[in-house]
Amino acid sequence: MDNTTAGGRTGEPSAVRPGTGNLSRFADLAGTRLYRDNAFAVTGLPVDARGRAVRQHRQRLEARLAVQDTLPADPESPLAGGHRRDEVRAAFEEFQDPRRRLVDELLWRWGEPGPECGCPPSVHEEHDDAVRFHALALEAEAGRGHTTTDGRDTLWRGAAGGWGVLLKRPEFRHHIAHRIGELDDPRLGEHSADDFLAALPRLLVSPFRELAADPDFRPRLAGVCAGWAEHEAFAGLFAELFEETVEESVEKITDGLLSAKRQQEAGRYGDAVLTLRKQVLPTFERLGDFQAFMSDWRYEEVAHIVAVGLNNLAVALADHHLYKRPTAKQRQTMVELTQAAYEIAPDRDEAGIKANWDAIHSQFGEYARSVEAGGSGDLWGGLRLSCLLVLLVMVLPALIAYWVNS
Repeated sequence: MDNTTAGGRTGEPSAVRPGTGNLSRFADLAGTRLYRDNAFAVTGLPVDARGRAVRQHRQRLEARLAVQDTLPADPESPLAGGHRRDEVRAAFEEFQDPRRRLVDELLWRWGEPGPECGCPPSVHEEHDDAVRFHALALEAEAGRGHTTTDGRDTLWRGAAGGWGVLLKRPEFRHHIAHRIGELDDPRLGEHSADDFLAALPRLLVSPFRELAADPDFRPRLAGVCAGWAEHEAFAGLFAELFEETVEESVEKITDGLLSAKRQQEAGRYGDAVLTLRKQVLPTFERLGDFQAFMSDWRYEEVAHIVAVGLNNLAVALADHHLYKRPTAKQRQTMVELTQAAYEIAPDRDEAGIKANWDAIHSQFGEYARSVEAGGSGDLWGGLRLSCLLVLLVMVLPALIAYWVNS
């Protein structure tokens, strides 16, 4: 048994830093830097490097970093640019714990199978292709390189297909079990190959949480993720991955609707319109990018409360202008609110909101012509309009309260 590591002597157990027990490396690597922070990518060591080879390589790099701040990238690496001195030193610390080291092995180039590996060469080739496609896709999305949008999507498909197929191959599991035996450390004895296999898919899709916040990537989010979700290993992960983002969006929508409702009740109609336009509608539009990862009923309920909020404000404005002729801009606002409500509304609300839209068009067309002719307007038409929407006005606060408390 070889207990030699990057920071110790033969026969001495490696130190375990606080918080690095179990398989915490999966959580530490999660995100868009899962390859850039890989210990083998940073140090340039092969994945089978052990003991003395690790120590000697570290000494050589320390000598170089004593006179330069950045270590140039491995020419064969899919990653662009070099690595800072602090990154290199932190990477070497990952060799102290074999549980953490093995996670990095799974995410870097394996090369040709060794004599004791037992893997068919095709498994190593498929693995290295998956790593390369995935790393290049993340590099391209970070703006490193000049890959077109179509080229990026091709890289994502290659990564999804490569990892999706590989994770189903029994030879892949066999390789992990082989490496656990080769590293031969009691701390790895607490885990099986299945433990690593179970955690790997979630790590591989973890970059999408950060990428979803990128406005340039967001329009492509559903399409790219759909390519991953086609594979069994990743199919159930996206709803969980985006759950926090969805909850934050729903909370922002409900807060905006409540604010607009309070502003409307205080007679501050302009502020209410602004809140819906600046907070509620843009947030709901962004939520649409995550619709594929939400249950149908959940998305429909959010669409329902947004449509009702827009619709009710339009009706309140119509009532407000019953005796006072609205300006052209005010009429346009009412029409835009009802139109947006109709476009957003789920099927169950379409008929009612369409009727309100038609009524507002009809009412203010007739009102404008009546006033211009010297009349006082159609009071009864306005009353009919108010009665038509009273139920929606009453249920909106209850709907919002339901979402806030659920």
